[in-house]
Amino acid sequence: MPTLVIKGRRPTVHGLRASVNTWGLRRFGRLWPSVHLGAPFAGVVAHHRGPSPLSGHGPAFHEATVGRGEQASDYFRDAGLTAFARSNGGLCTFRMGRRLAVYQVTNDPVVDEDRLAPSTDTNRELFGDFMGSLSNHHPDRPAKRMIVESTLGNTKFVEQLEPEVRRHAAQYLRSVAGVPLGLDEFALSLVAHVDSHLTGVLDLTQRPLTAYLASSEYGAVMRNFFDIASDVISKVNPDAMKEFDLIVAFVRDLLHANLESIAAAPETNTVRRHFALWNAPLTHDAVEALTAEQVKELGTVIVATYDTTALSLLWALACLESSPPHRAAVIAAARGGDRGPLSPTDLAALEAVRLGGSNPTALWRRTTAPFPLHHNGSTVTVPPGTMMWLDRLAANQDGSTFPNPMCFDLANIEAIMRSRRETVSSLLSRNRYEINSFSMINSRRNPRKCPGRLFSVRIQSILLAELYAAFEVTTTGIDTALRRHSSMPRPAQPGTVVIRPRSAPSTNGDSA
Repeated sequence: MPTLVIKGRRPTVHGLRASVNTWGLRRFGRLWPSVHLGAPFAGVVAHHRGPSPLSGHGPAFHEATVGRGEQASDYFRDAGLTAFARSNGGLCTFRMGRRLAVYQVTNDPVVDEDRLAPSTDTNRELFGDFMGSLSNHHPDRPAKRMIVESTLGNTKFVEQLEPEVRRHAAQYLRSVAGVPLGLDEFALSLVAHVDSHLTGVLDLTQRPLTAYLASSEYGAVMRNFFDIASDVISKVNPDAMKEFDLIVAFVRDLLHANLESIAAAPETNTVRRHFALWNAPLTHDAVEALTAEQVKELGTVIVATYDTTALSLLWALACLESSPPHRAAVIAAARGGDRGPLSPTDLAALEAVRLGGSNPTALWRRTTAPFPLHHNGSTVTVPPGTMMWLDRLAANQDGSTFPNPMCFDLANIEAIMRSRRETVSSLLSRNRYEINSFSMINSRRNPRKCPGRLFSVRIQSILLAELYAAFEVTTTGIDTALRRHSSMPRPAQPGTVVIRPRSAPSTNGDSA
């Protein structure tokens, strides 16, 4: 069966091809030994020296990712680190400036969560008091996580949303039928419309997210929130922080405009739950009294609810529309009624998460205490202050896990199913590591795995089913190479989509 390859650029280092041989990396006609005098764990973990004996990969990484707009994963591939780590059991070390870094290209967890700092040292400036900014043992973290996980991670709650998701999706889809739209804008507006109106989730019915997307004042920050944050984190670029504070004004405006609908929402509503945690009433005065850290925390939750889902849905649509056999399988299932614990639309959503996802292509976290790293039958002690890098894109394309790792192929998800009783929930459980698109890096037992991951994937699956059941979909101009100058993984050209109603009724009973 033909499959779609997510295209990347030809492996180069500053325009020259890179190759790895048994001696090390060849660059500019020079051999770099795989182990040299500066290797921190000589004989156990191979060390990649990098372009500079003093600063390692630091300046080159900054120039490539910040200066030339490359994805972090592209830099690691082009610099030879990806192939080097694969040839050394999935791990190697390098230096980012003066900092020691461990680089990983498999999804096997190698470190305990309590030895890691929460993402980066600037995390709180980005996300305020968001749970991801707190250490694993912070007393406030369990309650903050429960706010999201007990709603968006609750299988029964998420499944009960399906009729409402379909109804609101049908409303939006009918409103744009026949209108050419950018596929990225289509996916974002569809998700924003549905998420705004779902009872007990956000309940932004007075002024929905789509109105803010159209706003000249707040539209940019709504679209670029995680791109800015990812630029700071994955590209180690603190200068991007200066664009971040507009989120505070946006969230305050959103809360004021939707205060009545939020107050009338069920207790599962994530905004209501935050106010209850803060012992604050849902009033306009209380909104104004929130600290910037509280507002950023709430903004992170709100934006993450729609933005990460929309980006993954964009990948699912781009990949399906570029892969006729898999598109046909999804259409047949959607129009015939999805059956079984994992439908083709579920498989398509999961496969798009694996191959594209909604996290930067490579991420890192800092160690806060020494920990034993077991590798190739030996153990070394990794010191505090080490950068633990996971190349998520490379790890999600591990050929030992996926039969067709570089391509969009529903068989890749079928290959990790342990039984016919597998569900979206079981494949995304904390103890499953095959796909990393919901953690910064895989830590043992994954206590920071995204609490809203089930909601995100199931919403995508339902939206795909409603779209392909009720509409004929035509797309042009899609290029699934990774976009430059974007910290989040986005298609180079999302293309254009036009949908037209079918004569058959929608799967939710509404006339299409």
